[in-house]
Amino acid sequence: MSVLKEPLATPSRVRGVFRYLLQTKEKREKTEVLEKILSPDELVKNAPSPRPMLRKTINEIVKAGLLVKEDEEIAINPDLPENARNPQFGDKLLPDTLAELFFASNNEDEEDFGRVCAWYLAQEIYDAPGSWEEVERQVDRQKVGYFLKMSNNNLYGQMDDWMCYMGFAWGHALGGKRVTVPDPTAYLKRNVKPLFNEQKEIIVKDFITRLAKKCPLFETGQFREEVEAEIGRRQPNYLSNSTAFALFRLQDEGYIKLERKSDADLMILPKVNSQVDDDSRISHIIWIG
Repeated sequence: MSVLKEPLATPSRVRGVFRYLLQTKEKREKTEVLEKILSPDELVKNAPSPRPMLRKTINEIVKAGLLVKEDEEIAINPDLPENARNPQFGDKLLPDTLAELFFASNNEDEEDFGRVCAWYLAQEIYDAPGSWEEVERQVDRQKVGYFLKMSNNNLYGQMDDWMCYMGFAWGHALGGKRVTVPDPTAYLKRNVKPLFNEQKEIIVKDFITRLAKKCPLFETGQFREEVEAEIGRRQPNYLSNSTAFALFRLQDEGYIKLERKSDADLMILPKVNSQVDDDSRISHIIWIG
């Protein structure tokens, strides 16, 4: 089981449990007390089973490694980085903490979730399936139904909620319907600086290698490689639309500068404006901050 397949494990519920524990004295609470505080008796008196939403949410994030069960208590995992357990920073860092636990920690329970997210980021950003109906058609066209196991709207809803929460996508209203866009700008904005490892300038290929190691949903990462083996490989030295789009947005916002040097290996960023036909060839990324 993964958060993809457990509709009761939503980002808001996971965040609620985590935020409560962050504020406790020892980052732990008795299970019975935690349940009654976050899911009062009055709200669950007619439930088919005792506190199903809260218990299933806790079970999923214990499996992911965010929390641990110790005797009759629930606690924040003491093996998490110090800042992730800090009451001042923990909530802000939670999307990245969960992305690390889900995708970069050899978490077998979340491998299906990783493949689905990597598949969505590999789609053409200007023509990406933005609803369950469109996802269903795209999965059929690409013949990856057996691979992704995206069989119903509930799974799409979970993918949508979690990708948007972690910063790999965003949603907006179009024609009275919600449409989702695969765009990892928010994730990269939060994580781009550490990828430079205190350098001011790095080769773009090194940047992508570091990014894929941190989050294997991106090019050359485990999950993206598995997806591309099914839907077709990118052309050599090309980045996907979604990654290129995010890098150009970070450049426009003043975080980085993309440069081409004549004596260096180049990577090609596909056009990010449908009105412009030119691709961009870059070799280095400069940190501006």
